[in-house]
Amino acid sequence: MNDAIYLAEIDLYLVGTSTSGITVGTGPAELILETDQPFEAGMRVSVHEATGAARLDAVVVAYIQTDRRLELDVEAISGDGTYSDWRVEGARTLLVATGRWRTGPDDPDRPGIEAMPLIVEPPSFQAFAFRDGRIGGRSAGGGGEMILNNADRFFDRFAGAGWDGRRFRLFRGPAGGRWRDFVLLFSGTASQVEWRDARFHLFLRDRQAQFEVPIQRETYEGTNSGSTGNEGTPQDIRGRPKILCYGLCHNVTLAPLNTAALRYGAHTGSIFSVDELYDRGAPLSKVTGTPAAGQYRENVTEGHVTLGGSPAGTITAKVSGERLENLFLWSEQFMNPAWTKDEGVTVENDVIIGPNGGYTAERIDIPASAGAGFRQSVSVTAGQPYTFSIYLRSVVGNVTLGMGIEAATEEPIHLDETWRRYTLTETVAGASASPGIFSLGDAAAIYAWGAQVELGGVAKNGIITGGTLHPSSYTAQPADMLRTIAVTRSELVDFLDLDHASFQALNEATSGIGLGLFIDQEMTISETFDLICGSIGGFWYFTRDGRLAVRRLEAPTGNPVAVFDRTQVQDVRLLSRNDEGQGLPNHRVALGWRRNWTVQEGDQLAGSVSADRRAFLKEEYRIVQRDAPAVKRKHPLSVELRRMTLLESETDAEDEAERLLALMSVRRDLVELEVTVDEYFLAGAPWLGDEIAYRDGHFLDYADGRNLILVGVTESHAQGRAILQAWG
Repeated sequence: MNDAIYLAEIDLYLVGTSTSGITVGTGPAELILETDQPFEAGMRVSVHEATGAARLDAVVVAYIQTDRRLELDVEAISGDGTYSDWRVEGARTLLVATGRWRTGPDDPDRPGIEAMPLIVEPPSFQAFAFRDGRIGGRSAGGGGEMILNNADRFFDRFAGAGWDGRRFRLFRGPAGGRWRDFVLLFSGTASQVEWRDARFHLFLRDRQAQFEVPIQRETYEGTNSGSTGNEGTPQDIRGRPKILCYGLCHNVTLAPLNTAALRYGAHTGSIFSVDELYDRGAPLSKVTGTPAAGQYRENVTEGHVTLGGSPAGTITAKVSGERLENLFLWSEQFMNPAWTKDEGVTVENDVIIGPNGGYTAERIDIPASAGAGFRQSVSVTAGQPYTFSIYLRSVVGNVTLGMGIEAATEEPIHLDETWRRYTLTETVAGASASPGIFSLGDAAAIYAWGAQVELGGVAKNGIITGGTLHPSSYTAQPADMLRTIAVTRSELVDFLDLDHASFQALNEATSGIGLGLFIDQEMTISETFDLICGSIGGFWYFTRDGRLAVRRLEAPTGNPVAVFDRTQVQDVRLLSRNDEGQGLPNHRVALGWRRNWTVQEGDQLAGSVSADRRAFLKEEYRIVQRDAPAVKRKHPLSVELRRMTLLESETDAEDEAERLLALMSVRRDLVELEVTVDEYFLAGAPWLGDEIAYRDGHFLDYADGRNLILVGVTESHAQGRAILQAWG
């Protein structure tokens, strides 16, 4: 495509301040900004009073740069009164291109938009399943750089904007093409920017950059006062990351949340249960009432236990961690009688594609009667926090509705024509509640999908229910654990930011496999993902459209999605590997399983602890091993593949060891193919984890073709080439 045009959408964040006096209310409002900020008409902004006393949600009508006047249409408010200390913030999207491009007024997707011809050189970027030339181990994020023309100083006005962590999307299509003719090449984020004379440089990362942050950003504050508080003291846990527990974890050391009140923490958030509790290795008994000496009571909502007497030593536990549930029936079928609809509320079944990719979303029309809407009654525990979440979008335009868990509380939410997951957490007063969506006085036409209500203060994995309640459970299966961490510990939104086909495929491939992960120290989300994926021979990455995806590394099946040969490939190389065995077949696989998270022995344990229990507590892992002696005879330098995993079951560990031995005890090539960008896209632009084939009568024994798994892609669009790294 020699006449190709590259388009880029670049998001950035603007913040301005103003001392203009405004009375809180809907309708027109005007602010004079203290410094020039390039807001533009149509932007949605939030306007905050400095002390938090009021907030305005508004659309920018106009911004006049000469006197820094920002004209707004306020759609929703909180608070009241008149104030003169405001902070205005919102996201703006820039559309730039390698040449002149615009859509006509009849474009079916984006009529009347124009790109600024500022791209000097389209970016090169890369993505790899594994880092440092290895097959297995840590994942590798991709990135690149784009150069833009700043000769007219256009980008100088954005010097104070927030670029990092904001969405970036690159498209490729024909000059003169419509919006739908452009193919999405890359969806990622900006990491930093640089001004170099008349050039503006935008450095890019795929969305793995968002995972290079602590999985737990909260630390214990050490602010307890006597038996009040669960934050520890300056003398024990102040400043330590709050602990997290996923799946089934053995002998974890609980955090002393409040030693005066004998409270010890197993997880930050709701859990399924504390199955067993030990003091110096000696078991305590679980009770539901007030515990006595030698007993404990669990609080599954807050993830902690209370002892009935002072401990003799270290308190450890077997914990079934992060809790999953959905208390709604028929969670995506609002026409069902389980959902109460007020007079005038109508529902049309399965009329549009929902966040899950199927025609499962329903249209709901709500009349202009305050409080009218739809809701479902659920049984709850009084005094506990519950989180209600639901996917919504408007049929057309912008809509404001109320969202509530109990009838007396309706938080305003703002919908447009984009799917979003809306969430609300409330502490309930009674034994039942009726979460729902309501009119605030105006009529509304919306699409709805995937309602959920669950114990605790965060919306977790979306669980689709029918006529039977989804039982409370805990996150143990690999794909579910990855998904839980992604949607609760990052900014990713379930279904909208995840490639659910890949998660479902991994769930099926690892059906019945359980893991256990306990975190009581600093760790990034990416490191956590590496631990989980490494336990089942998998890897994680982001698709071209920026969705999180997961796969298990498997041998090629013989069904490639693309086939290349010497006529298409400009260069082919057999690469060496940086694995410990330098790519030689492995003669043995040894895996650790059922981790003991607190090693204890000798006088760390009470005298009553049995010999079998002492033997377990002395070792961090149990080990399974599978051998292929013939490999060692052929390859004397072959090494053992040894991994300490999060696997819970010996059977699962044995099965994984056998799978890995079959996969890694035979010849596996790592090859690099260089093709033109045009040839690459004609072949369907395969991505990480896809199976390809290469045929070449003049390269090794590839005359009949060799099937390979794609583990690396480098696209250099300025040079018009793509380099593919494939293994198999």
